[in-house]
Amino acid sequence: MSALAPGHRILACRVFQPELTFLGVGEDEAVYLDQDLHRYPDQLHLNLKASLREIESDPAVNRVLMAYGYCGGGLQGLCSSRVELLLPLAHDCVPILLGEDKVSPCEGCGGSFYLTPGFIDHGKTPYSEYFVSKEKFGHEDALWIGQEMLAGYQEVVLADTGVGLRPHHRRYSQAMARLFELEHREVMGSLAWLERLLTCQPGPGLILLPPGRPVELNLYPNAEALPPQEPA
Repeated sequence: MSALAPGHRILACRVFQPELTFLGVGEDEAVYLDQDLHRYPDQLHLNLKASLREIESDPAVNRVLMAYGYCGGGLQGLCSSRVELLLPLAHDCVPILLGEDKVSPCEGCGGSFYLTPGFIDHGKTPYSEYFVSKEKFGHEDALWIGQEMLAGYQEVVLADTGVGLRPHHRRYSQAMARLFELEHREVMGSLAWLERLLTCQPGPGLILLPPGRPVELNLYPNAEALPPQEPA
């Protein structure tokens, strides 16, 4: 049985794929975009816009559920001409994956670099970028590049959402912390916010935009005061 109501589709960052699949979202019910697009908000916006246009071209769809945070402005101005958009009011995906079922956009910001199985398997991080840079520039320069990317971070935090955490995810996060001389810890995440998104439960942290109303920064509490987490 589908996790979505008839007429609903998901437009999501691929880092959410393990959790959404676990919650019953089928491949034919979701459009996933690469996590690396977060590095380029303008490009993310163009890809979201194109994907949204494709989804809403299906006359059977009347609502698109956005598994995205504000993502450094990537969602700014996004608008559907025909369908409703339901989206979480989070600055980025970290609070969504931690399951903060409230308006708490700053959760996950600050000195902690968060990883989840989805980030590790489907995204790019300073750790994965280190190996790319090492091939080009050698260890010392690659290490410096990674350290610059992680400037201001004190720890690597592995969030266990209860879905698909494997030994290689733990080894990855621990190795990243060791390489860049950061602290390491694990926290329990939650599926609560994603579950509310899928079931369209009203309440704090979610907003339903009618056709023609764009996503705007002022919808996100305190978003202007919050720097985005360095994209993984």
